[in-house]
Amino acid sequence: MKTQQKAAETILDRGVRFKMPAPAFVRFLRLNRLTIRPFRPGTILEFSIVVLENDLGETMTIEQMVTKLKPMAKCIAIAVLNSRLKIKWFANIYTHWLLWRCHYTQLLEMFAVLSQINSVQDFTSITKFFHQQTTMMMSPRNLGQENGR
Repeated sequence: MKTQQKAAETILDRGVRFKMPAPAFVRFLRLNRLTIRPFRPGTILEFSIVVLENDLGETMTIEQMVTKLKPMAKCIAIAVLNSRLKIKWFANIYTHWLLWRCHYTQLLEMFAVLSQINSVQDFTSITKFFHQQTTMMMSPRNLGQENGR
């Protein structure tokens, strides 16, 4: 039940926001924020492909994580873009921009949050939860004894 609640909260939530290091003028215009919306099904698949190809799903030491920063940055880029065409055309460019712009600890933190979000979003539990909610909300309530027995 907890997984279903977390999945529903994640979907209904506005997403996760990260602040990027930037000069004062960029911070003043609020252009230093990186927003990651809840994943679409295709984004989950792309994210999972990168994670499985690079063995990012298993526990690692900090040194091992640092050696795999590029795939982590690609996962973050996929999550930010969150669209099939955007991922196809801009994922590599955004990956390089993230590697150039962010400190490695910030990339590790973002990837940890994204991994947690991705593990919470299971298709079956989300579908089952919303089916249950829809059934409960749409079914007529028993308002007492029926007339005409």
